[in-house]
Amino acid sequence: MSAASDWIAGRRPIRIALIALMFPMPLLAVVSAALVVSGSIARGWRSAAVDCAGALLVLVGLTALTGGIWFETGVGAALTWGVAVLLGQLFNRGSMTLALQVAVLLGAAGALAFTIWSEDPEGFWEQVLADLVVRAQSAGMEVAPTDLLPVAAGLMTGMMAASAVASSMAALFVGCWLTAMAPGRSFAEEFRDIRMGRVLGGLAVILAVLFVLGQGTAVDDLLLVLATGFVVQGLAIIHWHGARRNWPRFWLFALYLPMVLNPAIAAAELALLALLGLVDNVYSLRRARDELV
Repeated sequence: MSAASDWIAGRRPIRIALIALMFPMPLLAVVSAALVVSGSIARGWRSAAVDCAGALLVLVGLTALTGGIWFETGVGAALTWGVAVLLGQLFNRGSMTLALQVAVLLGAAGALAFTIWSEDPEGFWEQVLADLVVRAQSAGMEVAPTDLLPVAAGLMTGMMAASAVASSMAALFVGCWLTAMAPGRSFAEEFRDIRMGRVLGGLAVILAVLFVLGQGTAVDDLLLVLATGFVVQGLAIIHWHGARRNWPRFWLFALYLPMVLNPAIAAAELALLALLGLVDNVYSLRRARDELV
């Protein structure tokens, strides 16, 4: 644990303030959840829950005073921090792999629940996107042609669920990094050992077949959520080989920099990483040369 995180860990009012104030900021919301994960790992779920309750009061109060949508913000924060507490406990009592598997399952359940609740998820998102287009146009911003809205609306449920899963995973990683690992445990080793498992792998294969057959948008949504987990597994495979074979440090830049600079390259890399992760569940891609037949 760094000196800064150690200092924060010993001061609950500061922790509560940081958790609450960073949540509404898009780039810092993950750090807010990571502080909850760190607290859950280091001090247990009860202490983390007290932090979350205090942060929720601060966040809802400030949002209401500034005329914001306090109820929706409060619900979003409660769900985000609740998942963070759970992931911290799963990491503590199980493994990083278990925590990530549960994050993927929660994302899939959330996507299904939203589809059932909204009854017409495409129509819901089309209306939301249409409102955003009107606001953007009134502000003088250029937007994509409106005839693309139905296509975008069909992907929104899966993209939002996958984004939530990715954010939860990022919070878990940052929270683990902020927290001193227990004796005998290593963040790097647990990351390199990430595996979604054959159950999720088999489900992904079934969904992929249904996707090819054109069996509805719910299949697309679930496939996007599961793909998020397999992308992380694909990264774990690359990092495993990098560590085992002592690759030069610049390979990290070769892997991550193109994804940041070019969206097309990012899409291709993510698809390849997801495929690597899926194959690894059937045929292990993390074996040394002397283990190969």
